Amino acid sequence: MYFYFLLATLSFQSFQDFLLGKNLNRIKNVCNTVFNFTSIFSVLVMGIFFFFANDISIAIYDNIEVGKWIKILSFLVIFMYIDNIVDGMLKGINEHVSVMLCNILDLIVTILIIFFIVPILGMEGYILSIFVSELLNFSVSLYQLKRRVNFSFPLLLILKCVIAVLMSYIITSLISFNGFTGVINLVINVSIFIIFYFIFTFISKCYIFKK
Repeated sequence: MYFYFLLATLSFQSFQDFLLGKNLNRIKNVCNTVFNFTSIFSVLVMGIFFFFANDISIAIYDNIEVGKWIKILSFLVIFMYIDNIVDGMLKGINEHVSVMLCNILDLIVTILIIFFIVPILGMEGYILSIFVSELLNFSVSLYQLKRRVNFSFPLLLILKCVIAVLMSYIITSLISFNGFTGVINLVINVSIFIIFYFIFTFISKCYIFKK
């Protein structure tokens, strides 16, 4: 998480410097690089929450039912991380008003869903409000950034990372370590998962970025 917030801060400062020098090409390159690293990191976090949801729920909440919601919400990780990075970029190119308007729209839609849908659907309605809110904010923010910066969204890279996550989980399941119980066992298995994830992303050349 620290790396993620550091990346967001550095991208904001870099955009400010390049904007002052009117170096649009450098802004584009920084934008692409930040998107790439954020995608690699966010897919990893998504994979951890999705595949280890039940273990996390038992270790932290001592309730396996929580795992269902962790698994469902894990799909939002990529959108949440990239959305926060995009907001930082927009602020870096002086689009503070656009970010504010997007957040206001997001808030209005969320309130409407909570007011009209949640009383009918209950917990499922609340989860729906989170999904709609995050996907709306992500889409609008990304569109606003695309209008100002001609970046390349890393769809192929994300696909490679998803495949790496699947392969890492398969390997981790085959050599799963069960010598301990609870949190220690979870930490060991997640660590194995992370190691294989970085191995597979390295093999698939996820860290070679085109400028």
